[in-house]
Amino acid sequence: MKPVETIVVIGLLLLGLVFATLSQAAPVVETRNVVGGRYVTVMPENMPVNTSLPVLFYYHGYGQSAQTVRNNKSLLRLASERGILLVIPDGLNRSWSNVGAPSEKRDEIEFTQNVLHDVRKNWKTQESRTWVTGFSQGGSMAWDVACYLGEEFSAFFPIAGSFWRPHPVTCESPVNIRHIHGLSDRVVPMKGRAIGARWHQGDVRQGVAIWEGVNGCEALPVEISLEDMDCKIWNKCRSGKALELCLHNGGHNVRTEWIARGIDWAESL
Repeated sequence: MKPVETIVVIGLLLLGLVFATLSQAAPVVETRNVVGGRYVTVMPENMPVNTSLPVLFYYHGYGQSAQTVRNNKSLLRLASERGILLVIPDGLNRSWSNVGAPSEKRDEIEFTQNVLHDVRKNWKTQESRTWVTGFSQGGSMAWDVACYLGEEFSAFFPIAGSFWRPHPVTCESPVNIRHIHGLSDRVVPMKGRAIGARWHQGDVRQGVAIWEGVNGCEALPVEISLEDMDCKIWNKCRSGKALELCLHNGGHNVRTEWIARGIDWAESL
C-alpha cells in the first residue's frame, strides 16, 4: 500500500472511532405522557439494562418548556457525565400552577407524583439519590414539591424561585434544601414582587425561616464565603436535615455549575 493510501486509511479509521465515540456518548431522549401532562427523560446511551440510576428532576422557568431544557447542552452533559437520569416535567402553556400563583390549571403536586411513579415504574432508580432542582418559577415548583411531597425526594437545590404568598404555615416534613438567589434579582426579588392585582411572589428569607422551623434548626447558621456567593448553613437541626441559603450579587440567572454543586452537596449528606 502506498504511503498516501495508508494515511487515508488510517484517517478514515480514526474518523470512524470518533463517530463511534460520539454515538456512544449521545443521550437517549424520551417523551412520556402521564395523567395531567407529559415529561421528558434524558439518559446516556448504552447504559446497562439493570443499572440503578440517580434521578434529577428539573423544573423549567416561566416561558420555557421541557424542550428548552432538553436543548441545554451543558446540563445534559452534566447529567450524562454523572450517570444521572434527567427528568424534565413540562409545564402547561410554559408555566406552572404554583401554590398561590396566577395559574390554576393543574394540581402540580399530583402531576409530580404521577411523573415520579411513572419514572420508578419504567427505570431502576435510587430513591436515596433522587433530587429536585429548578430555575425561577421552576425554582418555586421545587419549593412546593419540597413542602408538599418532600418525603419522596432526598434533596432539593432550587435557584431563583421560592414560595408564593401566602406563605405556607408549615410543610409536610423536614427536607434537605439548598437555595441559591441573586441579591440583584429583579424578576424574582428576594422580597418578592406583585404580579397583577391578586398575586405576589414570596419572600425568600421568610421561606427559609419556615424551613428552619420545619427542620428544627434552632442554632444560628454558620456563614461561609465561596468564590461567587456567600452561604448560611444550618447544620445543627433536630431533624438531621440540611438547610442552606446561598446569595450572590448577580441578577436572575442560573449556571450549570451551581446545579453541579447542588449534586455534590446532596451526595455529601
